[in-house]
Amino acid sequence: MSSWLNLAVVAAGGAVGSIARYGITLGMMSIPGGSSMLGTTTANVVGCAAIGALAEYSLLSETFSPRIVLGLRVGFLGALTTFSTFAAESMLLAGEQRWPVAVFYVAANLFLGWGALWLAATLVKGWLA
Repeated sequence: MSSWLNLAVVAAGGAVGSIARYGITLGMMSIPGGSSMLGTTTANVVGCAAIGALAEYSLLSETFSPRIVLGLRVGFLGALTTFSTFAAESMLLAGEQRWPVAVFYVAANLFLGWGALWLAATLVKGWLA
């Protein structure tokens, strides 16, 4: 029974995360100069910050049950972040011989994502410590 409930929590979180990711992409495409790649990067950076904050918060606080953390981390944030889309978009840029843009895109996602995760975790740790 417990594993079925875990699956349901992950599926529900994933559904909401997918919708949020789609909304972010539409939002980034609607601004002047925006693109789906800007949406992907935004979703990845927001997701990294959120997972960093959630990881630190769940270590320092007993507010969330392990099942809630599972639904948020694996379900919602797993669906929100978009590594497969990021990989496909970067390969498209490389295939078009747009190497400077491809390298910048990969670096921006990796470094901004890592930085967002670190910053969010550090802020939560400072807030709860």
